[in-house]
Amino acid sequence: MMKKTVKACAALMMAGSFAFAASASAFSDVTGAENAKIAESLQQKGIMKGVGSDLFAPSLDLTNAQAIQLIVNAFDMKAASDVDHTPSKSFNNDAWYAPAYEAALQSGIETVTKSDPVGAKITREAFASLLLEGINTTGQYPTTKMYLAFEDEDEFSDSGMNAVQTLGNMRIISPTLGEFRPQEPITRMEAAEMVYNAVEFINNVGGGAEDGSEANDVTVTTTQEADGRVKATLKASLPNPGYGLKINDVAIEDGKAVIRYTVTAPEPGMMYPQVITEAEASTYLTGTYTEVVAEQIGGKTGGSDAKLLK
Repeated sequence: MMKKTVKACAALMMAGSFAFAASASAFSDVTGAENAKIAESLQQKGIMKGVGSDLFAPSLDLTNAQAIQLIVNAFDMKAASDVDHTPSKSFNNDAWYAPAYEAALQSGIETVTKSDPVGAKITREAFASLLLEGINTTGQYPTTKMYLAFEDEDEFSDSGMNAVQTLGNMRIISPTLGEFRPQEPITRMEAAEMVYNAVEFINNVGGGAEDGSEANDVTVTTTQEADGRVKATLKASLPNPGYGLKINDVAIEDGKAVIRYTVTAPEPGMMYPQVITEAEASTYLTGTYTEVVAEQIGGKTGGSDAKLLK
């Protein structure tokens, strides 16, 4: 679920930096190991690219058009080529950014409008709202509900504050920030960090089931106990310590032992740290079978790692 974005060196940035390619080498103008990792990761995934041989321009501000292109790239949004969503006489349908606008609008991104100046700088809270909408195109994700206090929270709009609170609970932005500077333009490096964290969040949580309960990377392992019984154990990475695994039943179907499980939701009203937590549940198997698989009840089968029995 990812694609491309770009960087612009001053004048090139305003002309549509997201259309230019960059080299595969490290960026010489990015300082700090963590920033370098983020910039190179996004470049390698085709989400955000540089200009010239080795520049990223981390301190340049993003425009509305560049931010939309970045979000479209990050979450692999597509547009039907023959659709002009919400036609506007003032919008240049032949510009480099036009396909990204179409993809975002057709994907249901409500914060995107063709009437906003494409070259205007996007604020930090506006980018947060855009990023959250992009994340939501990939699924719905369970989050904690801790309130994050910012020293400049009176500078937020209501929608911007809601988006930043959600991203903070997802740990996409740091919940320990004293100030967020919501009305300041967002720089390329700031946007890159948020997008990188969002992609990592989606990969770790595992695709966001519609009911927000699917486990990520459920694995199945079997061991033989001293008394001869076979013990099967499910393990999964869950969004926070409030979630758990519960085995509902085991059935023998077509030579397979199918372990059906559910992901239990956090207790209502409780707050948990947004930390990926390993959970497991075990059961003993009986009957004749050659393979063990896990199947989530009430959703898609969790990416089970079936283990063949010898």
